Amino acid sequence: MDDSNQSAARAAAGADSLEWNFTIMSRTSPWSVEQGMTQLLAHQNAEGFGPSLADAMQDDARIIHELGQRETPTAVAALRAYQAMSTVDTQRELARMHADRLVRQGAPEPPWAATVGRVRVDGCWWAHDQFGETAAVLCGFSYDGAHQHGILAVIDRAIGGGLIRELLLGMDVDALLDILHGGGDDGGELVSEPLDAAYARRLIEDAIATSDEISENRQYKLRPLPVAYRKMRGLTLARARALSDAPAPPEQFPTTVEIELLKRAFLGSDASAGLPTGEATGRAVDLLVTQFVEQAACHPLQLGPRRVTAVLGLPGLASDAAEDPAVGRILPDVARAWISWSATERGLPLAAAERLDQAGRQACGQLRAAVAGGQESV
Repeated sequence: MDDSNQSAARAAAGADSLEWNFTIMSRTSPWSVEQGMTQLLAHQNAEGFGPSLADAMQDDARIIHELGQRETPTAVAALRAYQAMSTVDTQRELARMHADRLVRQGAPEPPWAATVGRVRVDGCWWAHDQFGETAAVLCGFSYDGAHQHGILAVIDRAIGGGLIRELLLGMDVDALLDILHGGGDDGGELVSEPLDAAYARRLIEDAIATSDEISENRQYKLRPLPVAYRKMRGLTLARARALSDAPAPPEQFPTTVEIELLKRAFLGSDASAGLPTGEATGRAVDLLVTQFVEQAACHPLQLGPRRVTAVLGLPGLASDAAEDPAVGRILPDVARAWISWSATERGLPLAAAERLDQAGRQACGQLRAAVAGGQESV
């Protein structure tokens, strides 16, 4: 059997499985359909193993096409569930088109078709630290008061768009609020407050996109995603879409010109007064800021303890500095000065600035040792 025949056979088997599931779910509530469908979209077995997300999305596309060829009530029900719950925009639209056509041809709609996924947003809250490195986002939903539930996402924002560290579904939103108000485990106080729904959508979608990328790329060796991540992913993204018509616009990232102006401002500040004058200091600033912007995907002033530790601990930074001995000697001092200057420029409270300084001191010491070791091997 060639690849195309194997793919067709898998799609037919997948469609059979979906139809069988919807013989059970055809008369249930929209909330039950959503919970069941998000489990099916995870494509995991009982042990938690399954195909990559890319392969799973291809499988879903083939199954949607196969279901569209079946003029059965269960095929329409499965397509309506895909329309509400698929994580891919084009697949939701394809499922809708197939389902609409089958209904026009005489297949009946499931009783929940008009309401599945159309939840009421009952509130959004978040807890966040002063550095912008941690965000715990809680959003509550219901079907006009029925089937109340909340999704709590704990996001590590130290790198890029953030990584999902915890993902919880609870039927008692007040209990989840108690967890949110209880603070975090990062050693600092988290401020909890109401959150704009469009901003909540952006935080969740950005974190899932980054988490997907890292989980699918074997070159990253970071802490694994939560066990519930795949099984919660479809429902979480569906609820994020329900929060607002569009996510809040991304935060403004400095342009190349603005970054150059920041470097000049730093070199002219009191923070850099103790650094040697000369080209080596300028090159060290260039190297450091490039690491924050390109490797951590962060604004070079929006620094926190974990972000500093991660960036200064990158092997590439030490090896690049070791290749230029003049830069290698000065880079740890430049980093200490930049970290201190960033805290002043942001106006961090004294306690937060001290935490950042402590992390910077430790990270710069390790960077100095790493650069020295690299220079010995050059």
